[in-house]
Amino acid sequence: NFYQDGKETNIERLDRIYTQDIEFRDPVHSVLGILALKSYIKGLYANSHKITFEYTDDINNENCASINWLMHFQHPSIASGKEITLRGSTFVRFTDRIYYQEDFYDLGAMIYQHVPVLGRVVNFVNNRLRH
Repeated sequence: NFYQDGKETNIERLDRIYTQDIEFRDPVHSVLGILALKSYIKGLYANSHKITFEYTDDINNENCASINWLMHFQHPSIASGKEITLRGSTFVRFTDRIYYQEDFYDLGAMIYQHVPVLGRVVNFVNNRLRH
């Protein structure tokens, strides 16, 4: 629910979700510890106009889970501030709280394809790989 909410104001709720020594990874960042994660999340929400998540499905077992999602976001420096939808997944390990999280998504689809000159190059390479 924290990430579906899309509001940075609930940052203190992270203490109830993650352990103090949380290891968090995504294609851009790797952070260790709850304070570093809070700082990362605050920056993420401060620099974006909108971030919400739509969860599509999940697989759970006793101490780990995989969650597929769609992230809807707007950033003033990406795609002229228009909403972008990005598909991704998250893998978590947990006991009573999450101690490891790794997010997987296509960084090109998130950023590179929306930068004017770089976007054309990325799209060209993607099209060449498809044929």
